[in-house]
Amino acid sequence: MRKILACAILCVSSVSFAKVCEDSDKGLIPETAGKIIYSLGDDNCLGDSCYSQVIKEFDRCLDSQKLLEFACQKGEVLEKEILCSAGQVCLKGACVKK
Repeated sequence: MRKILACAILCVSSVSFAKVCEDSDKGLIPETAGKIIYSLGDDNCLGDSCYSQVIKEFDRCLDSQKLLEFACQKGEVLEKEILCSAGQVCLKGACVKK
């Protein structure tokens, strides 16, 4: 299940509910490139087979000013399009100083 939410400063959020979610940069931190690993799971399964579908998403640049940032928050997968601040460019999945 995904929801689309409007945000300030040219960003859009998409939310998915995950059984397991880990974020390497520990949140929506545009200055740090990271990745999330999550599983949607299956409530009707037994044992390890509940988590057979593992998905990885990496923070990435959409262009020189826009970042697509992923994070985990209270069992939800967040996806946000973020405009880098003035004096920054998007490079290798993070907003960095020019």
